Amino acid sequence: MIKVWSLPARLMHWTLVFSFAFAFYTRNSELMRDIHVNAGYIAGGAILLRWIMGFVARDFSAFRRFPPNPLAGLAYLRDLFKHRARRYIGHNPAGALAVYSLLVLGTLTTMTGYMAFNDLPISESIDIDAVKTLHDFAATAWLVMICMHISGVIVGSLVHKENLPLAMITGNKQRRLVPDRTTPKPVKEPLPAYVRRQYIEEAAYYIAESRGFQPGEDWDHWLQAEREVDERLHYAYVLPEKKESESKAAT
Repeated sequence: MIKVWSLPARLMHWTLVFSFAFAFYTRNSELMRDIHVNAGYIAGGAILLRWIMGFVARDFSAFRRFPPNPLAGLAYLRDLFKHRARRYIGHNPAGALAVYSLLVLGTLTTMTGYMAFNDLPISESIDIDAVKTLHDFAATAWLVMICMHISGVIVGSLVHKENLPLAMITGNKQRRLVPDRTTPKPVKEPLPAYVRRQYIEEAAYYIAESRGFQPGEDWDHWLQAEREVDERLHYAYVLPEKKESESKAAT
C-alpha cells in the first residue's frame, strides 16, 4: 500500500461533499436559510483551499500531475467501457476533467450565492434576479457533474477492481507491480509499453514518497524506478524498447 491522497486533500474533498449536500438540501427552505448560507461559505472556503493546494502541492493533488486534456479524457472513457483502460495512481484523464469542472462550477455557485445573499448585482444590466437565476443554474450543473463523477468512480472501481471511495478515505492505494517470482512463465510474453510505463510511474511515486517528495529529483526517481521495474520484469516478459524521450515526458 502506498499513500496517494494526503490528509489535507481528503479533508477538503469530504468537507466539500458534505457542505454541498447540506446546501443543496436546504436551498428552498426559508427555515434553514442560515444552514444553507453557512454550508455555502464552508464549500467556498474548501474550494478556495483546493485551488491554492493545486498550485503549491507536490503530490498527486497538484494540478501539474493531471492537466486537463479532453481528447485523453474521451479516449480513457472509451477504453474504460471496453475494459482496457490503464490504471492511474492519481486522477485519470476523465477524472481530471471532472475535477476541473467541479471546481469551476463550485466557484461559480458559491460566488453567485454570496452575491445573491448580499444583494450584489453584477452590473446595472444584470440585476439581482439574474444573479439568483445564475446561482440556481450553476448549482444544478454542479449536481449533474457530481452525479457523473460518482458514476465514473463506480465504473472505475469495478473495471480496475479497487475501491476508489475507500482510497479517498484512507489515502492509500495498492501497488501492482510484478507477478510472483517463484512461478516464472516458461515463455516470455511481450509487455505493452503503456503497462511498463504505468509500473514505472507507481514505483517512482513510491520512491519519491519515501524521500519526502524532494523538489528537483523527479528524474532521478524515474531512472531508479525504471531500473527496478526492468529488473523485476525481465525474467517473465519481453520488455518494450526504451525511449528516453518518452521516459522524460512521463515524469
